[in-house]
Amino acid sequence: MPSNSYELVVLGDDLAALVCGTLCARRGLRTLVLGDDRPSRYTLGPHKLPIDPVVWTSQAAGDRVMKELHAELALKRRLREPKIPAQLVAPDLRLDLGVDRLASELEREAGIEPGKVWLARWDRGVEVARQLDALLGSEHAFPGVGFFEKRELNKLAERLASDAAAWWTDAQTDPKAALWRHLAAIALRHPTPPPAAIARAIDAWRAGPSPLRGDGDAIRELLAEKLTTAGGEIRAGKVTELGVSWGKISSLTLANGDEIGASQVVASRPPAELAVLLGKKSPKRLAELAEGLAHVGYRYTLNVVLDEAGIPEHMAPTVAVVAQLDQDPVGDAAFSLHLGETDETGRIVATIAAVLSTDGPLDAEQLAPRCLALRAGLWRRLGDVMPFFERHLVLAHSPFEATAPQVPGGRGSYDVPRHLPLAMTAIYKNTTAEFAKATAETGALTYTTGLKNLTLTGEQVLPSLGLEGSFAAGWSAAKVACAIAGKKKDYLRDEVVGAA
Repeated sequence: MPSNSYELVVLGDDLAALVCGTLCARRGLRTLVLGDDRPSRYTLGPHKLPIDPVVWTSQAAGDRVMKELHAELALKRRLREPKIPAQLVAPDLRLDLGVDRLASELEREAGIEPGKVWLARWDRGVEVARQLDALLGSEHAFPGVGFFEKRELNKLAERLASDAAAWWTDAQTDPKAALWRHLAAIALRHPTPPPAAIARAIDAWRAGPSPLRGDGDAIRELLAEKLTTAGGEIRAGKVTELGVSWGKISSLTLANGDEIGASQVVASRPPAELAVLLGKKSPKRLAELAEGLAHVGYRYTLNVVLDEAGIPEHMAPTVAVVAQLDQDPVGDAAFSLHLGETDETGRIVATIAAVLSTDGPLDAEQLAPRCLALRAGLWRRLGDVMPFFERHLVLAHSPFEATAPQVPGGRGSYDVPRHLPLAMTAIYKNTTAEFAKATAETGALTYTTGLKNLTLTGEQVLPSLGLEGSFAAGWSAAKVACAIAGKKKDYLRDEVVGAA
């Protein structure tokens, strides 16, 4: 017998899962978010180090979620407002990025007329990108799940795909167009962004991304607070079996033997993993979705703690580093560098975020040498951005490697937390043709699974749209779940929850 029952159980505690769980709790569903208890930061000595750096850009999907949760001001308090939002460092090119800086920077670097031509193409890409607002900020789930939703969204998606392809074809006549592809791959942490995603990413760079105080913890803590305030629960636990009765999921069995009842489940888990949990009762649809979902890489992070003197003057908190334009935008050829705020001891955490590309999933033994090779490449490139940084090095460590921190002689060492190394976040690409045209070639995955009360969410749904894709997938999965439960969007218990 179940020890407890919920109207909705969300499997996973990534950003999309938290968004979905928080919205559903606020809309009146008794909700449990059942995750892996994966932190956004970890501690080495006095240093709190990011696991996956996050920057915020004003975008339709995220802004809509924050507005519904009355969290706009709370988010704003967590945003840093640097004088220079971001920078691009590339061969023979260094630009300050931001809406008030880009035009003059392009003219300075390329010349007046070439700079104007490049800016015009950049602005055209921004116009294309804004078409995504109608898809990601509409009242419908994206991708659509019903006949009428699909019909309405398909028209917008087909137009966007056509306009994005035309813009990208024209943009590639510019010798510097490869920079946009690399900038998009860096921002979205995806090795093969399609034209619509490239346009969306350069729109974000054009405006200038905002770093967050507390990094990924800032958003997670904000969502967790809203979830629990609305009566939802968060719990860590590993699911070993999904019980099915009369064609619906009825229960979840945990590794510790607990059984939880569920009216429906939203899962931020790959279809293949869900199929294993369902066993013989797994629907054919899940197998089809698993077959079309390709594993194309992992997200890699390297944290470097420096004395403040090791940071170049006027360096932005977010830097896109393009080292080699003639290579794919992965590994040490294209990565981002994120600077934290100076602590009370005069030290700064510089976090490198890169993509480790693969042709499929790798186990820990296969990943270890690949990670070490990537670390070595990133280390060499870091000297091009921050000369002499090694003279001011305090420590260097990756949360995905089973190694002690790299600490210069004479400075001592730190104990590595027991929960490390962490599993690396997988990067997916959907190769199923049926979704391509209807989703502006964004590689989106459907929310439906073949079981009426099992809905998908997570980065696997909109893998090439980065942070915004996670917000869109979370909001859309919440809409699907509330529709199944009979709850409408206006079912907000404001008189109980309030606007806090």
